[in-house]
Amino acid sequence: MTQKLFIITLFVCLLLIGGGTREHAGASEDERVSKLMEGARQEGKVVWYSNFIITDASRLIKRFEEKYPFLKVDVFRADSVILINKIMNEARNKKYTPDAIQMPGFQTTIVKKERLYASYISPENRAFPEGFKDTEGSWTSTDIVPYLMAYNTKMLSRKDIPDTFEGFLNPKWKRKIGIDTKEVEWFANMLRIMGEEKGMDFFRKFVAQNLNYRRDRALMRDLIIAGEFPVGTAYVHQVEDRKRTGAPIDWAGVAPVIAKLNTVGLAAHAPHPHAGKLFIDFLISKEGQTMIGSFGRVPGRPDIEADILKAFKGIKIYPSDISMADKLNAYRKQSDEVFRK
Repeated sequence: MTQKLFIITLFVCLLLIGGGTREHAGASEDERVSKLMEGARQEGKVVWYSNFIITDASRLIKRFEEKYPFLKVDVFRADSVILINKIMNEARNKKYTPDAIQMPGFQTTIVKKERLYASYISPENRAFPEGFKDTEGSWTSTDIVPYLMAYNTKMLSRKDIPDTFEGFLNPKWKRKIGIDTKEVEWFANMLRIMGEEKGMDFFRKFVAQNLNYRRDRALMRDLIIAGEFPVGTAYVHQVEDRKRTGAPIDWAGVAPVIAKLNTVGLAAHAPHPHAGKLFIDFLISKEGQTMIGSFGRVPGRPDIEADILKAFKGIKIYPSDISMADKLNAYRKQSDEVFRK
């Protein structure tokens, strides 16, 4: 009888301990957020360096400021080249401006190597799979950007677009393809997936199709809409943006579909670290990721049911291997040589 009573008492104690642990964990998270908000109130603002287009950035800022009315977001928006140059120049001059840094994956590796990220692992980080976050807490993916082919719907239909890039080697596509030659990350990953020898053979034949070269995919999209050429490389969110206005453009996934990562991380020496952490929490939360999905972007978080994700059903996506950034200059030289010829 005494033994049974001991077992029952022990069981009850374990239940109470377990319940207390869960309650403590909840209290710890509440305490964490409370401390962040307390610090953020004193800071008053957050500075965000971003490569998002200004309309998307503005929508996110508006919602964040509604959630935290005691904070204002100052955003510096630019493409990845301008962003990385600004960050590096400011660091050299010991001028520390940004709190949250968002940029493509290849540039992310440069920022990390220069130790310009602080380590911050948001609780929201747990929802992201391996490859979509840095194990040391430097960054988390806000969204992925698949490299696709856009086409003018008055000139072509979806069935006209080949399933693989090799299909564009058919003579009928000569002088009809637009290509953005600045995308070294796409070029490098194509070689990785195809294999160096096969990949280079493909690019030599691809160049022989008398491609229409441009160095901006937004411009490429607009030229496709205008009918200057019927098909060309594109980003899905840029195409979706024009589709919503009724423009004659759509996109197709042509294998291999490579996706680069956009990432966000807390800046080292952040002037407003509490506000910066709150902002990063928001960007990678379900709410923030759902908003990003509503812009026609592909959220980095896999548990979001964005409409754009439904359109990718059945399309295999190869995440960009950002470790290849270590050989970025070599790939850039190789790409320039191919496309110049």
